Amino acid sequence: MRKKKMVLAAAAVLTAASLAACGTGKTKDTAETTAAAAATSSEVAAEDPAIAELENIVVPDMPKLKDMGYVKMGNLKDLTVEVAPKTVVDDSMIDAQINSLMSTYKDEVDEAAKSGDTVTIDFVGKVDGEEFQGGSSKNYELTLGSGQFIDGFEDQLIGSKKGDKVTVNVTFPENYGNEKLNGKPAVFEVTVNKVSRTAELTDEWLASHGEDLETEAKTVAEFREEQRALLQAQADYAFNSNVQSEALQQIVDKAEIGITTEMKDYAEAYVIRSEIDNASKYGYGLSDMLKMYGMTVDEFKEQMGDFASDYAKQRIVVATIAEEQGISATDELINKLADKLSGLYGRKLNKVQLIEQFGGDLVKEEAINDAVLEYIQNNVNVVEKEQSEIQETEAETEEETEEETKEVNDLDGEGGYKTKSVKSVYEPESESTEAATEASESESAAK
Repeated sequence: MRKKKMVLAAAAVLTAASLAACGTGKTKDTAETTAAAAATSSEVAAEDPAIAELENIVVPDMPKLKDMGYVKMGNLKDLTVEVAPKTVVDDSMIDAQINSLMSTYKDEVDEAAKSGDTVTIDFVGKVDGEEFQGGSSKNYELTLGSGQFIDGFEDQLIGSKKGDKVTVNVTFPENYGNEKLNGKPAVFEVTVNKVSRTAELTDEWLASHGEDLETEAKTVAEFREEQRALLQAQADYAFNSNVQSEALQQIVDKAEIGITTEMKDYAEAYVIRSEIDNASKYGYGLSDMLKMYGMTVDEFKEQMGDFASDYAKQRIVVATIAEEQGISATDELINKLADKLSGLYGRKLNKVQLIEQFGGDLVKEEAINDAVLEYIQNNVNVVEKEQSEIQETEAETEEETEEETKEVNDLDGEGGYKTKSVKSVYEPESESTEAATEASESESAAK
């Protein structure tokens, strides 16, 4: 199957930030964890100047269209995008969504714990009568039946109630991964502080948990319709994003594009900064990423260079279409973006809130991105097919593309659409044709 490429990182940044803003509100613990990880990463980076240089990279201002380079595009109506059919939300999907939400907001019960309940416990573990590292905790929330702890531990807490003290006897697996614990019997002294259970969804339950759920629904029926709308908005967003991603990539693949050194430098700094900042949200630094994926700094920079090439081409295509179609960041477009995000995340957002949260420049940029991508989607041919049909077509297209690429390369830069090199953009045509090169595809190392 044809490799997927990065699509408009600017849009992804705003979307990711919106998702974080619409989370559970447990930001303090996350921030502390991220800060601790960042501190550790900084210590490592300080020992490696190459990593420190990348982690401190500053993104310059995005060049104006006239300074980005050169692009010659074909007719959008000649493009055909094949995608899986749009998802239509049904009752089973709504049930699964609601069950997931309610399991997050369990209510304390004064009953014996059963499988599926969450017990809040203190525990102290001992092996050969001695406490061991990592074997103790306080106010730990454990869902019985989740398999979080070693075999037998959770089963022995079924039937316990708040205030009970339970002696749990277990044996560590032979391959546990710790020589001091492998195959050893252990005893845990457990105190049950609380038993919590998923309640039945009722109008009364909604009334008491509405603020936590960020819902204005007063009845179960209203809540189900709210969740249906939310899930359908997300399904529609996924469908549209897929169409837009594939269409934009086809435009880039078929266009004649050249980028300036200024645009190249901007794009490389942008993708590196975006990758590092995204990892930091999960508590990882660049050194952590490199270890995780077994990459060297040079390999990381090479891969980011490939992404930057794709991103730069996408950016110049979007900017060109925006100029040609007179698309600018009007209040109307920004309000439309706010409405879209409101439906997508189930939280009412307006223009002022977006600008306060993300900054005016980013909001304006995303409003333009969104409008251009919508324009592209409305002007290409969209065909809905089952996934198996799409995979078969992609395989055939890939073979044809490889043959066409070979033929174009044999022309030594004459005819067809070829991607010009950076330095050839502003050179006379006679000197630039032989400098044309084909851009390589790349895959993301971090998913």
